[in-house]
Amino acid sequence: MKLFRMVGFICLLFLLSVQECFAGAWCEPQGAFYGKLSINRYTTDKTFTSNGSQDHLANGGKFYDTNMTFYGEYGLLERLTLSCSLPYKWLRSSAWNDYTENDVEKRRYVATHYTGPGDVEAGLKLGLIKEPFVGSVQFLYKNAGLYTNREKILPGNNQSDYEIRLLAGKSLWPFPGYCGLEAGYRFRTKAPSDEFKYLIEFGMDLFGPLSLRVKLDGTKSMHNARRIPIPKQARSAYVDYATGQVIVSSASDASAQASSNPSLGLQYDLGKLETALCFKLTNSWFTEVSYTAYPYGKNISGGCQYSFAVVYYFAGPKKAD
Repeated sequence: MKLFRMVGFICLLFLLSVQECFAGAWCEPQGAFYGKLSINRYTTDKTFTSNGSQDHLANGGKFYDTNMTFYGEYGLLERLTLSCSLPYKWLRSSAWNDYTENDVEKRRYVATHYTGPGDVEAGLKLGLIKEPFVGSVQFLYKNAGLYTNREKILPGNNQSDYEIRLLAGKSLWPFPGYCGLEAGYRFRTKAPSDEFKYLIEFGMDLFGPLSLRVKLDGTKSMHNARRIPIPKQARSAYVDYATGQVIVSSASDASAQASSNPSLGLQYDLGKLETALCFKLTNSWFTEVSYTAYPYGKNISGGCQYSFAVVYYFAGPKKAD
């Protein structure tokens, strides 16, 4: 509750002072194009518990999500922007597995991999006002049609999401910076809980071609997830004909954990704090490096993410005077 009172206070101060924006609320001019190709590396061996504290993943588990993601925006009209996000993932999940071989307890490290596309997201952003601040509304649709629920590691929850989001922003000129605020509601199909989404962003020019961005991207569960049955533990045994030994293992041990994705959840809270440095190469090309920490959450993995991106921007066809 303290966090949300603080966020609400920041939002109130922000809304009392906004005028114009260079952040997420801004629509691309007609014919303009923004493209960002990023390589991201997320790692974790911890999870947030139901009370917000952190604990290690079971059985010494570790999870790695390396992905290449393209994000693009295109100005269909002066106040209507089309966006899309296309990720390709390399996932690895591993944990210790306890098993019995000839009545002797042993351990081995089990690793599972997934290579392929993740959830695809498309959106439409409609500009509403430009004064006294830039405001817009965005409609997002997420689709899981490029993978199935039979993957060894699920890259997503294998369901569709629908989101409506309000965005606002303001230039802080003559200070060389901007700030932004977003709030939205995500409707999730199948088992996962619906979510309240919020985002607070600040960016500024540092010196020369270098600029800084800090962004808090948050998710708050609506606590309406559907209950799903928990599979019972099962034991299996087989004979290793090369050695004649009997090996007994449990299906609910680390082999099951290693095939899971702890960054997914049915009903969770999560905060992501991103710090990014952007370097302007030309008027159209930029590079960006960022670090994302996970300072708070519930019922979801924590971890950290490092990213490197190349950005291209085309301002659109020149207009006649």
